[in-house]
Amino acid sequence: MANFISDSHKLMVSRFGQIGRLMSRVIEARLVPLGITYQEMRIVGLLMGETNITQKDLADKLAVRAATLSVAISKLETQGLVKRVPSPTDGRVNYLRLTPNKKFSQVDTLLEGVEGDMIQGISKADLKTASKVLNQVVENLQRANP
Repeated sequence: MANFISDSHKLMVSRFGQIGRLMSRVIEARLVPLGITYQEMRIVGLLMGETNITQKDLADKLAVRAATLSVAISKLETQGLVKRVPSPTDGRVNYLRLTPNKKFSQVDTLLEGVEGDMIQGISKADLKTASKVLNQVVENLQRANP
């Protein structure tokens, strides 16, 4: 069996972690001119397509505490990107909703640019294979998650 410490850089888990860290740094740097952080962008992304998601549910999806998320939600509200909508049936509950904003198209353009940089020099055939492999990795991890 290989030595975990000396060979850990070869593990897929390590490579995926490295990709995630590098990608978040690149995106974070490119978001600065828009006044949005990577975490705030992730929040907006998770809110897309949602109609009745609570802050607690969103915190669970992001694997953060609801109190931690509150600061980011308040900032997004101030920017006019998100609004809290009271539940018609439970006065203690607020739903989070996106509000139309031109920053969303700017973020889309930014992400397309990052993706272009990521796949530079990779053939279409290799990208197709990589996509298939990554989809299978996601399915495997979803099955492994209790």
